[in-house]
Amino acid sequence: MRTERSFARPGRYAGLWLLALWLGAGPLAAQDTVPENVQVEVLVFAYENGGSGSEAAAGSIGDRPYDLYVLGEPPGEGMYRVLPASAQRLAGAAGVLGRSARSRVLLHTGWRQPSRYSRRIRLQNETRMEGPAPARGLLSGSSPELEGWIELEAGRGLRVQLDLLLGRQAGEQVETFRLNQTRVLGTGELHYFDHPAFGVIVRVDSLDPAS
Repeated sequence: MRTERSFARPGRYAGLWLLALWLGAGPLAAQDTVPENVQVEVLVFAYENGGSGSEAAAGSIGDRPYDLYVLGEPPGEGMYRVLPASAQRLAGAAGVLGRSARSRVLLHTGWRQPSRYSRRIRLQNETRMEGPAPARGLLSGSSPELEGWIELEAGRGLRVQLDLLLGRQAGEQVETFRLNQTRVLGTGELHYFDHPAFGVIVRVDSLDPAS
């Protein structure tokens, strides 16, 4: 059985996330067929002082929060429930990124789902940003530092779409950066979604019994 790690193009902090993946991700077992049930894990982190010179978001995410599916609480191993820490497989990578002076973990979450039943899962952290956020259409008040969604669709592999907004305080306003990317993953692969201001590691593993 082959083992594969798939990455985007190297960026300014390539060494950082490569180290996180290789030291903290744990063993992978890639497979070509699409399983019935999968475990999805998402790790979002910001680059300290990243995003300078990059363009802010031109608009809001494709769906508003009330259109998105919110994972169930308390944590458990049922379908569409927040995955407990004991079942997370990117904890090592999160630790590497959290200890680095060049990065900050924004969100680490996971869940289990049928691969052929598509839902847009809400991704949001608890940190709030204060002030106008023009890219989000907010003239005042507070907004999440990180918000957006991820969706998996089964086909020839698993099509993963990410749409995330990251806010950063810029004086009295909130500067917003957007990551909107689509990728086809195989189960047992790690994928890195790159942006000058932040990055996302996605891991999808089969839950089907080994044949």
